[in-house]
Amino acid sequence: MTAGYVTGRQAILPVTIRCAGQPDLAIDFVVDTGFTGDLTLPPAAVAALNLSYVQDIPASLANDESVSLSVFEATILWEGEERTVGVIATGKRPLLGTALLDESELVVQFRENGLVTVGDI
Repeated sequence: MTAGYVTGRQAILPVTIRCAGQPDLAIDFVVDTGFTGDLTLPPAAVAALNLSYVQDIPASLANDESVSLSVFEATILWEGEERTVGVIATGKRPLLGTALLDESELVVQFRENGLVTVGDI
């Protein structure tokens, strides 16, 4: 089970990123159930982590604007196991999408410092 917390009405889950030759880095991600990918990180964070570029993908934003976004590859620890995921370089804050929640149960206690958990169904 993965556990996080609620702050400012946002569910936060920590994700540990593994980069070759660097110590593991835990980053707090906002759970975004409207995002169907794995993760997003600001472009500067993707560059600092030296993630490997995979491809550009088309995306439709909430304002109906179509854009091209760069996808990078990262190794994370998720539910106690290493997993390779796509990281989209965009935005100002890290987001965790529903692809990581697939086949899981997400429980959020929506109050300040409430518990956020993800576990197997």
